[in-house]
Amino acid sequence: MEHQAYSRKDLKKPSFFQRVLGQKIKENALIEINNLLSDKDFASITVEEVHAIAEKYGVNLETDYDDEVSGFYKAYLSTCLKDKYISKGELEDLKQLKYLLGLNDKEVDEIHHELAGEIYKMEVEKVIEDGELDESERGFIEQLQNDLKLPDEVAQDIYETSGQELIRRFMNDAIADARLTPEEEKQLYAIAQNLNAEMKLDDATKTDLEKYKLYWQIENDDMPELVVDINIPRSEKCYYIAENAQWHDHLKTPGQKNYSRSSLTLKIAKGLYWRGKEPDHNPISTDEWKVGDTGTLYLTNKRIFFKGQQGDKVILLSRIMDFIVFSNGIEIYKEADQNQFLEFERNSDIFAMLLGKAISQLRG
Repeated sequence: MEHQAYSRKDLKKPSFFQRVLGQKIKENALIEINNLLSDKDFASITVEEVHAIAEKYGVNLETDYDDEVSGFYKAYLSTCLKDKYISKGELEDLKQLKYLLGLNDKEVDEIHHELAGEIYKMEVEKVIEDGELDESERGFIEQLQNDLKLPDEVAQDIYETSGQELIRRFMNDAIADARLTPEEEKQLYAIAQNLNAEMKLDDATKTDLEKYKLYWQIENDDMPELVVDINIPRSEKCYYIAENAQWHDHLKTPGQKNYSRSSLTLKIAKGLYWRGKEPDHNPISTDEWKVGDTGTLYLTNKRIFFKGQQGDKVILLSRIMDFIVFSNGIEIYKEADQNQFLEFERNSDIFAMLLGKAISQLRG
């Protein structure tokens, strides 16, 4: 008989000098073993036959051709797995082949987990690609694990990895526009629950999700209202608080442009409450800026209020002509007046979106 995993090969012919010197081509040992496996049932092959071939060519199969010998086992296992099922007879053949090739349990387990694991992973991904797993689908992958003879810990690891990959793909698609809608968030957690997969997110990813949720809320008229420890009118709502902020006054230079209502540059439309790419860092040159004070910064629907150690300062939103976003704060351009740079440690992008939205609402 001829096994499907192997096909007979011709031996390599020695060169003139190899014939003269009586040298044998060591690679022919692998070809002869291949042909032996191709021609006979594994049960009828003895380990002495394999050893005789190795001795004939003066090779040590374990040290000289470890990968190639493992390849013989891998080739037969691959044919067994084509129907995604390992029969009792195939298990017996694999056991005999392991013995003939001198493979140990660890080597065989690694090969099996690799090949059977690839099939299991492919089928699991097909089943869970819609983000749901019903009882029939669950039963299918349990049966598949049994048919492939995969240990529980290997199958569970593959399933968890596939589930995490699906969650990550959905999440990346959802936040590709730097927004996370309530529907997308609900679906994300529903997928994790349906697949019984833990949402394994690092701190940076969790921070991004919260930020993108807030981006969407701001753009869709859901401005956060914060409780403050300062007295403000009932009609005034606080949207943002930044502690340990710094107020910088711009040192005017000759020829500096002053904004007026006729030169208004701040154009804010729906969905465009912060214009710009990832903000740069403002180095705050002492030649250009003067530190005015340190304190707490508040953004409301009517003003920017700064409660400093040296006193309070206010910028009315109605007087803001433009602003530039930096990673460490916001530069404010006002009508015919000195510019300010409001420096704070983080979330300047959120502040900018809230500021732009508040100005948009104020101007109607």
